[in-house]
Amino acid sequence: MAANDILQALVSGKVPSEIRSAVARGMAPLSPEDSCRALVFLTNDSDREIAASAKKTLYELSDEEILPYLKSQSCDRSVLEYFGIKSRSDTLLQAVITNPSAPGFLIESLCLSLPPQMLTSVLDNRVRILEFPGILKNIRLNPLATPDIQRLVQEIEAEFFGNKKTEFTVGQHVEEEQAASSIPDLEFEIPTEDLSLEGLPLDNQTRDAVLGQKLSSLSFREKIRYALFGNREIRALLIRDTNKEISRMVLRSPKMTEAEIESISAMRGIGDDILREIGNSKEYTKSYNVVHNLVRNPKTPPVISQRLIFRLRSQHLTMLTRDRSIPDAVRFNATRTLTQRSRQGSQR
Repeated sequence: MAANDILQALVSGKVPSEIRSAVARGMAPLSPEDSCRALVFLTNDSDREIAASAKKTLYELSDEEILPYLKSQSCDRSVLEYFGIKSRSDTLLQAVITNPSAPGFLIESLCLSLPPQMLTSVLDNRVRILEFPGILKNIRLNPLATPDIQRLVQEIEAEFFGNKKTEFTVGQHVEEEQAASSIPDLEFEIPTEDLSLEGLPLDNQTRDAVLGQKLSSLSFREKIRYALFGNREIRALLIRDTNKEISRMVLRSPKMTEAEIESISAMRGIGDDILREIGNSKEYTKSYNVVHNLVRNPKTPPVISQRLIFRLRSQHLTMLTRDRSIPDAVRFNATRTLTQRSRQGSQR
């Protein structure tokens, strides 16, 4: 079977498991480029053993073997996405972000955690920025972006977008998050080899402790990527990270759910800056449960609680008036709001 025939057959799903297994082990008569495409495709094979074998073969390829293809403008989109998201080395990641064929949405997502030298490379491609202005937004959100890079972002905004600046808060980030959520989960997968959840204790407390130790051994950049692209269990731990930038990135994860926001808003072991961001988000505070959790959370900044308290039902306001764990100002405001409602009711 010719190389093109093998690739087409793989995509069509007509290749028997024996041949898929051989391709996954790198034993098929394919060129380096075609082999790379085939292996990336097989990482999502329905047969777990074949998928694992393909990942192992890709992992064992040296940077020198992969680099020429990643630098080529003919490099397949799926391969660029795979090595961009996996980013096992700075050399390969640099090749991906400088390749004009790299998907714009991929570059946008990567810009949330790229190191300064790579952000500079991204900013060199003005054509891509014009097509995907979200790149500038995400660079602003990147905690690794230096003052010089931030100034360059401002200059590009002034040059190409008429000096129209955008403030980037969680509440104003809704459209971008919705766009990210529309991208299949597969495209946000991150490598799990260095943070495997397999074999962890079943007991929740012990499991969190072991997973916490694994996370603590990661570099700042790795933590950022897991905060953005990790699973729910990992996000629940990183939201409590002592580094504010790490915990803030959890809120910007494209995988974040409303149920998670509800849970986070009730946590008393996280920084008040996280509760402030949730409280300032029009999207998150559409949920009554989030509003209720924020107001009754003693860690929520009073300015946030005071602004949201009028939205609570009278039965919850009554409970707040008796809650000694919340600030006096919030409890007083709950009493005043109840009194006002009582007066308004009696006047009808």
